[in-house]
Amino acid sequence: MYALSVSTLLPSRAPAEVGAREDTPSAPRDAADDDRTIDARIVGAIREGSRRAEEELYRRHAPSLLRLATRLLRSTEDARDVVQDTWVTALSDLGSLRDAGAARAWLHTVCVRLVHRRFRRRKLLALFGLDRTEEDAKLEQLASPELGPDERAELRAVDRALDALPAEEKIAWVLRHVEGLALEEIAGAAGCSLATVKRRIAAADATVTRLREGGR
Repeated sequence: MYALSVSTLLPSRAPAEVGAREDTPSAPRDAADDDRTIDARIVGAIREGSRRAEEELYRRHAPSLLRLATRLLRSTEDARDVVQDTWVTALSDLGSLRDAGAARAWLHTVCVRLVHRRFRRRKLLALFGLDRTEEDAKLEQLASPELGPDERAELRAVDRALDALPAEEKIAWVLRHVEGLALEEIAGAAGCSLATVKRRIAAADATVTRLREGGR
């Protein structure tokens, strides 16, 4: 199993998100319950046609969506595009959201699905030598400013290893080791079974460890 907790080497928020409202995974249960109640109220208002409610839901969750997309895609431009596409898709498909209080998890699922689609597009473009993606948000570039040279070297090695992973394994690995999500949450976001998530993370762990050690 991969030992390094990459999330401890990164800021809790991407630079573009500073000052924005964002929920944290470690929020107390009563706070999480309050958030579900707030989201349910907002979603209900959106369904009744409130534009103000749409803006409120966007302000609540756009920062965490941007952080997620940035860490997965490692490109600020692609991440912003995915967040916008996530929002358009979410407003269009809001009727499919059965539990209005689960808006955050549902939005993240939409985001991950669109990230996967972006990875497929990159792969296709690369086959024809047309992929011009600027990866300006790799783990080392997102690192905390006070991070030492050894930790930065570690993140560089992880970045190189992530380049070798298939999209499904990369997404699962980042959600686990960078975002710190529980396995059940990853399965929900990736739209697959818990057993599949475990297999993907185990395979990614093995590849990352092998390439890190081989690069030393």
